[in-house]
Amino acid sequence: MNKIENILLELFEEYPQLTTAQIVEHTALARRTVQKYLAKLVSKKQIEAYGEGRGRYYQRLYSSKETLHHLAVLKNEVLIGKLSYGHGSYSFVYDKNYKGVELLGLFRGSQNISADLYPIFENLLPEYERRNRLLGVVKESADILSMLYNIQGDFKFVPYYKLYKYRSSTEKRPLWHTIKHRVLGENTYPNLLEVDIAISDEILEEYSSQEHSSLSGYQHKIDINIDFENNKILEATQKANYLMKPLNRTMIDYFERDVNRQKRYYPLLALNEHLFMSFVKNELGLNVPWSAIVSAKGGDFHYVVKRYDRYKNYAYGQYDMAQLLNIPSDKKYNTDTLTVMKAFVQKVKNREAHVDMLKFQVYASLIQHSDFHAKNMGVLDVGKENYILAPLYDVISIGVYNGEAHDLGLALSQKRRKFGKYRVEDYMLIANSLEIGKTKAKQVIKNTIELFLDNFPLYIQKTIYFENRYDIEIQNTRISKKKFSASLTSMYQCRVI
Repeated sequence: MNKIENILLELFEEYPQLTTAQIVEHTALARRTVQKYLAKLVSKKQIEAYGEGRGRYYQRLYSSKETLHHLAVLKNEVLIGKLSYGHGSYSFVYDKNYKGVELLGLFRGSQNISADLYPIFENLLPEYERRNRLLGVVKESADILSMLYNIQGDFKFVPYYKLYKYRSSTEKRPLWHTIKHRVLGENTYPNLLEVDIAISDEILEEYSSQEHSSLSGYQHKIDINIDFENNKILEATQKANYLMKPLNRTMIDYFERDVNRQKRYYPLLALNEHLFMSFVKNELGLNVPWSAIVSAKGGDFHYVVKRYDRYKNYAYGQYDMAQLLNIPSDKKYNTDTLTVMKAFVQKVKNREAHVDMLKFQVYASLIQHSDFHAKNMGVLDVGKENYILAPLYDVISIGVYNGEAHDLGLALSQKRRKFGKYRVEDYMLIANSLEIGKTKAKQVIKNTIELFLDNFPLYIQKTIYFENRYDIEIQNTRISKKKFSASLTSMYQCRVI
């Protein structure tokens, strides 16, 4: 069937009855083109015409096989193919004019049919309660894709009947590395924003019945923009350049529950993430976006971070490691570190990026980043399918709250089910998977550990000064009542040992 015929039929899925003028408005097709293909569809008995003259309208006629839904899949505004779903199955077909790189897990020249939404798309969806909230509005997981206006990376999912509105809008993006410093910005710690939050408490505290972020993940998020001139944070429904993780005292089991299945509260979580993101950026020199904290009512903070895959109106392609491994989001803890490293090397040919990944692995284990899973690492397209380690995100120390926490969220390998107390030989296994030579690997491991041991006390001192100035203390929790700086010190002393 002709592409335009498909577009018209899909439009009737959304709007049961349409006039010619309405079809032109929705599709941006020329009126003569619409009239021509309407006549063809009428002759094929796929639509039916009613009335005469200006009152004439059209309605879809269905056969038992014509109840699928279709989304045009675009990347950097280029049409890649069509995702169809319904009857409990999904299919994907590449557009005949697309000559670019195949999507992970989807092959040209073969029938891409699955009982589940393909991992490369499924991993873009919010998870758990956030996904369930969206499924209360739509019937299928795939329906959510076209609702995500601020999706990570440069994918776009458009109802097929709207395809021609996007056909000629291919972006001419500047190469990411040429504008990297503008995108990432400068970081200081602690960076406390003195701004008004023009977002209701209902949304901040996740009592709203709607979802307020397009990004994947479990933790409550809000897509925002920051008006620095008027010192305001505003929710952004489209083209969000920042993300907020609000403090939420009702959603306290962000990470694993303890052995008694009790929920645990993680105080000053925003300050935690802001600190460890700032440290790895300023002391280890890895790519990390600007971040800040904002005071919350009743104490504690909200966390705010800049989108690294956006610059002005441009979007940059990225994949998380669950996508590269072609596994669904609920299996993000089921892989292992060495498997992730091998998939990373297959996608990323840049040797400096391999070294950056090794630094990140060592740092993550030092701070006991036990929530470190396959979706907390990614790759970024800096231009012409040239990938690097994506700027870091979701970097949090669970060791600050729980000294017995795993060093990493993933086992070292399938054979070595090791989650902590890493030794040099363990790091060397990671380096070998990243195809880094022994001499270089030992140097990187040594330098990373020394920089952490030498420079982290300064961040503890900055935290103490911040605590004294703003009178913040970990209070009324199920963990302890000591100050955050004391928890940082305990974690650091354990690392020294």
